[in-house]
Amino acid sequence: MRIAVVDSSPLIALAHLGLAPKLSQFFNKVLVPRAVQREVNRKGRFRYRLNHLFASGRFEKCAVADPGNVQLLQEGLNEGEAEALSQAQERRSKEEAELFFIGDERQARDRCQQLKLKAVGTVRLLARLNLDGFADSPAALVRKLRREHERPKRSPGRCLLRCQRHPKVSEEHFSRWPVN
Repeated sequence: MRIAVVDSSPLIALAHLGLAPKLSQFFNKVLVPRAVQREVNRKGRFRYRLNHLFASGRFEKCAVADPGNVQLLQEGLNEGEAEALSQAQERRSKEEAELFFIGDERQARDRCQQLKLKAVGTVRLLARLNLDGFADSPAALVRKLRREHERPKRSPGRCLLRCQRHPKVSEEHFSRWPVN
């Protein structure tokens, strides 16, 4: 079983592109912490999109059991990232599942590596969705997000360039994610 805990930036970007439901191709469950729910609900009309994702059954609301852990993790991170990482830690100890953190902020992803959790960013998800035939080219999707002010925190970077220059290498790079 594969479980992902998502931060607000990738959730907003993927929902804006209409690709959030496609996460079910890679994950059995996508957990959305309360702080992330609060952050994304600040965006206009996003509450409706979020409720639609919850109704699909693949996205679930979750609450952190240990607020003290969130406070410890929050140094250098926002509340949503800290709750997502804390939730991933808690789930790792409870469930026999492969856990992923979906986030774009460098500090959160570095902290994720320190906690020995797997981190995945928006651009990598876009590239994988493209390779599997579920989305347009990642470059076009990133341009669309930038044009419509839903900017990913990081530029497309090495992952996107590798996909464009070396399709076989990128397929091997993403082959670690079997389709459910």
